[in-house]
Amino acid sequence: MDFVSTVSYGDAYPARMECQNGMSLDYSPPVEFGGVKGPMTPEDAFVGSANMCFQIVFRSVAQGLGMSLLDYRCKAVADLQTVDGFRKFVRINLYPEMRLSEGARTENLQKAIDATKK
Repeated sequence: MDFVSTVSYGDAYPARMECQNGMSLDYSPPVEFGGVKGPMTPEDAFVGSANMCFQIVFRSVAQGLGMSLLDYRCKAVADLQTVDGFRKFVRINLYPEMRLSEGARTENLQKAIDATKK
């Protein structure tokens, strides 16, 4: 399965990204790296992607373990460091808050979280 995105850049930010799923958005480096305030940044996209993936996988795993997810909200905080002269994310911490359906098998909650982390 292939996933395709196309980016278009003129001579200034914001630039534009078109995604195969129909999403189209402006993007820019963060202001700290010469970009403009407002558009999506690659850092936003990376951290957001990790956060979205965790939610999607957790929902599926939880359902398989007898828990129906009614509400979910998660803050993701990523630590960008300079390591050996290169900037890279060294950690992403997720802080999920959720509400499960009545009768959910909550004894499986930690198992679902651990399986999702893999």
